[in-house]
Amino acid sequence: MTGAIFEALDADSADSADFVIIGSGAAGATAARVLTEAGLDVVLLEEGPLVPPRELRSDVYSGFKRVWRDAGFQVAEGRAFTPILQGSCVGGTTAINGAIIHRMPEAIFDLWQKEHGVSPDLRYAKLSRIWDQLDAELHVARAPESVLGRNNQLMRTATERLGIDGNHIRRNVQGCRGSAHCNQGCPTNQRQSMNVSYVPRAVDAGARVYAGCRADRVLGKGGRASGVEGRFADGTRLTVHARRGVLLAASAIQTPLFLAQNGIGRGSGVLGRRLQAHPGTAVVGVFDDPVRMWFGATQGYESTHFWDERMKFETVAMPLELAAARLPGIGPELMRELSDYGHLAVWGVQVRARAHGSVRPGIFGGKVIRYDMTDADIRVLKLGLRRLTEMMFAAGAREVLPGIHGLPARIDSVDAFDRAFELPDDPRLFHCIAAHLFGTAVMGQSAWSSVVDLDLQTHDLPGLYVIDSSVFPTNMGVNPQHSISAIAWWAAERLAN
Repeated sequence: MTGAIFEALDADSADSADFVIIGSGAAGATAARVLTEAGLDVVLLEEGPLVPPRELRSDVYSGFKRVWRDAGFQVAEGRAFTPILQGSCVGGTTAINGAIIHRMPEAIFDLWQKEHGVSPDLRYAKLSRIWDQLDAELHVARAPESVLGRNNQLMRTATERLGIDGNHIRRNVQGCRGSAHCNQGCPTNQRQSMNVSYVPRAVDAGARVYAGCRADRVLGKGGRASGVEGRFADGTRLTVHARRGVLLAASAIQTPLFLAQNGIGRGSGVLGRRLQAHPGTAVVGVFDDPVRMWFGATQGYESTHFWDERMKFETVAMPLELAAARLPGIGPELMRELSDYGHLAVWGVQVRARAHGSVRPGIFGGKVIRYDMTDADIRVLKLGLRRLTEMMFAAGAREVLPGIHGLPARIDSVDAFDRAFELPDDPRLFHCIAAHLFGTAVMGQSAWSSVVDLDLQTHDLPGLYVIDSSVFPTNMGVNPQHSISAIAWWAAERLAN
């Protein structure tokens, strides 16, 4: 049986399925793929639009407006305003990320087992089996030399010269053309994001996808979750009855908001209150020879050499519009800076931060996100930026733009960076973003200290399961897409059986 994707309805409507899934990103789409191919009937609700490649534009504003949550302006409040990066479209954040694939470090899984608790049925060996299948189905492979591009090659040169471990990034891409537009949405559909891979696969197996339909309310009957009410932007309502259960996979921001608005998990004391992330920022290197960031894998090379010190390095191909925001100066001075755009390399550090933030519904609607790196997190960030600066010079950079208020806009030696360690540990001195979000509806055995049980079912409402990174007890220090998909796969397999 072939399903369908609906982007609008003529009138208020109803549907029914074995399972209703809220969210079409790494968790929701993976669960839909597993359940439909087990012969179960699935309806998937996605708040964001279905965006075909022909509608994707290379300019940042158009791309962000179509596929990013809040057009890229979602921010967390704190000592500094920190952009929180998420997709909002069919495919979720998998449709706008750099296609970086990592497996959860075994040390993190061991930490979860020892200090937080996981289901006795959830074992690292089982996750490894799922990862093997995900790798095969999503065409995961290391970025080939043919699409590496100079930005990535230069980081490789730096790691080799400094004796730092580095790797071509494992990416879920089939036939990458090196367009360097990953973050605006892949214009060629080569990245195997969920909108290209598991959503169509689930539709082929019979799933119905309602794109542009926001889930508002979970329905209950006989003390169990029995469906979902949703609404399109034009006000048309959709009611979907669930015969076996509702799976919530809306992200570590939207999931706790949905639960709070439905009165679920509030008694735990932790709903929305343990937001963790990987905050990060970047340095810019200026090279004599052309770099041409506009060709190559957006993120094609990385180093986890210093993972035990809570930092990870990766390349970041920055489009002209974002480079303009990162470069010093305004007006004619900025235009002169932009004349060097073809000679710039951009490399980032992400921190396995210890900070805990929060997310809650706003008093007058919307949401309030709070997140502040700890002083220790900022010291890790400084050290990471210092190491990236050293790597830039090792690769042959003429100058480095550290992007730290209190330092010169341009420095010509590693020693010139060291003044940063004398500056306050203040996030306002940096151009930070936060990605990879976790922990806002954590799993655990007690309803007084967790939102879902070890089988990912909410304590307050049987039949409602949370299967995204909201349930993760901690962050991981690596990109989480594969771990989110694997946990969702495990949960869906158990529900199917």
